Formats: sequence, structure tokens, C-alpha cells
Amino acid sequence: MERVSADLLKRIARGLSEEDRAEMAIPSYLHPNPALRWMAWRRLEVVVSALERLAPGKGKGSVALDFGCGSGVLFRDTLARFDRVVGVDLVLSAAKALVNELGLKDVSLHTPAEADSAVAAASVDVLIAAEVLEHVDDLPPTLSQFKTWLKPNGRLLVSLPTENALYRLGRKLAGFSGHYHHSNAASIDEKIQAFGFRRHKLSQIPAPGPLSIYWVMEYSWAGT
Repeated sequence: MERVSADLLKRIARGLSEEDRAEMAIPSYLHPNPALRWMAWRRLEVVVSALERLAPGKGKGSVALDFGCGSGVLFRDTLARFDRVVGVDLVLSAAKALVNELGLKDVSLHTPAEADSAVAAASVDVLIAAEVLEHVDDLPPTLSQFKTWLKPNGRLLVSLPTENALYRLGRKLAGFSGHYHHSNAASIDEKIQAFGFRRHKLSQIPAPGPLSIYWVMEYSWAGT
């Protein structure tokens, strides 16, 4: 994975509220503690490894959609593997700044409301939802939209915090005092599968069991 530089992250964070910077994990990517900084990037490295495996190849009209794209830190790596990238987020100013700074082509940005009509049904090869579904109160409508956007053989990539004791300790050590989420990786995984998605792969970071801080999961629609 090609990490976005600290200088660029600082520039694109200008103008964001403290809450928006936190939601985009920018303080984690820039944290002075190398272990905490490594953990923040590690979950994205696992996502990029999955993208490398799942990408159908450039020149085939492939599309990846980054739902809750935040500052766009995955755009460059995703665009290296797909012909087009769609970024969706409530706050797009940081992602727009990153696209402009890096001169990225074939990236389109939309709010969720805009994406309903801007993204064609059955057009997305891989849909990424990294550290976002824990913020969605009513999950089924979002999962229904994912199903609509994905191609019949498309894949859904989800990363989520476990919210376990080790995760909470890490947040405390990092100096983050924001609220914890009511949902966690295990409960959201259950909801995704109950909705009708089939899980193919689960990666636990940095290690399985009680040491797991993040889960990265790969799904397809059941029967595909």
C-alpha cells in the first residue's frame, strides 16, 4: 500500500471540524506513537491486499465504490487496480482536496443522496465500507443499496472495530475521548449475514481472538 504522506494529510485536513477529522481517522494516521500509527494503516493494508486479489483487471471497465471514503486515503491504491473509483461520503471536502493534490483521474465523488441516482445498478465490482457501518443506525436500507449497486458476482469489503477491551484501551492510550459505538464488528457481521450476504473471509487485526482490534470481512450476495 502506498500511504498518503503526513504533509498531505495535514493539508487536506485543514478546514475540517475536529469531529470530521476524527471520523476520517486522520489523527490515527498521524499519531506520534508508531505502534498506534501502524495499527491505523494496517487495517487499510489488509483491505488493499483484498482489492489486489479481487480486482478483475484494468481495461475491463472495472468499478470500485468506497462508501464512507473519508479523506480518500484508499483512492490511489484502488485506482491502481480498477478503471474507475466512486467515493461516497457526507463530507467530501477532504477527499476532493486529495484528488486535486494527487491529480487523480477517474475518481467521482458523491454524497449518499447523490449516489442513489449517480451510481448505476449492478455496476460495482467491489464495494468498500471501511470503518463506516458502525455509524449507521438503520443498517438494512444501506445493505439494500449495496446489493443494488453490486454486480451479481461483486464483493463487499467491510472493516470494523471490535470495540473490545483492547480496542478501548488503545483509544485511551491514543488520547481519543469520543463516544464508543453501540455496534461492533461481531454484531454487524451477524446483521450483514442475516440480511442475505455470505461471508467468504475474515481477517482479524493484529491477531485472532482477544488481541483482535479490527475485523476485515469479505462478502458476496448469497448464492453467488
